[in-house]
Amino acid sequence: MPFHHNLLMFIEYDGRKFSGWQKQPGTRTVQSEIEKAARKLFGPKITCAAAGRTDKGVHALSQAVSLKIDSRQRDARKTKELLKRAAYSLNALLPEDISVSSVQCVDPGFTPRYRAKSKVYKYNIWNKPERSVWRSRTHWHLPRKLDIALMKKACGKLRGRHDFSSFDSAGSTHKNKVVHVEGIGIKKRGPDIEIVFKADRYLYKMIRNIVGCLAEVGRGGLSPGKVAEILAARNRTVTYKPAPAHGLFLEKVVF
Repeated sequence: MPFHHNLLMFIEYDGRKFSGWQKQPGTRTVQSEIEKAARKLFGPKITCAAAGRTDKGVHALSQAVSLKIDSRQRDARKTKELLKRAAYSLNALLPEDISVSSVQCVDPGFTPRYRAKSKVYKYNIWNKPERSVWRSRTHWHLPRKLDIALMKKACGKLRGRHDFSSFDSAGSTHKNKVVHVEGIGIKKRGPDIEIVFKADRYLYKMIRNIVGCLAEVGRGGLSPGKVAEILAARNRTVTYKPAPAHGLFLEKVVF
């Protein structure tokens, strides 16, 4: 299918009511909602692709999406006007849990997945005995106090280029399990803990498995050295609870 325009959009979404990014029959996904809105605006011949597929329940603060449009059957002037106000027009058609932050024209061959150098995710933890009404939607509530110093030591064991098979999940389609983790950092402001990941790619539920492991270190159930052993084993030899999806955000895509 030939396309005349390729738009790079940055979008944000609340993932709680979506079955992930990727279009699937019979279920609500971010991709299907964007394509539905784009077809109303630009016509039936469109396609969109994201820099990465977020899983069910995972949020995005700045997901990168290419929207390719075949506008040959439209009046050129009308198409130009539509492109100028694409973000406004798409937002008028999208549901309230998706928003287009910005739109720019890019070259026809641009695909976010292959142009992205790295992706930054953050995971939120609410570490206080009392639950928070507002943070219950965006944070994993862990009432028992976590040892942040131990968690930071464990993070050091995971930085660099490694085979992350131990933190992959059943159902993964990734044959290559090697990931370059450029950084893992932990920020703490009172009971609010933020774990930030930067890597060239991620395996299926990799971040949620790592956060679950780090939480176990913070509780004293695992040592930082044990995390290094888990990584080196290249299989799931230790059982720990993966972190829930609602605390995870795709923060930005680096090109």
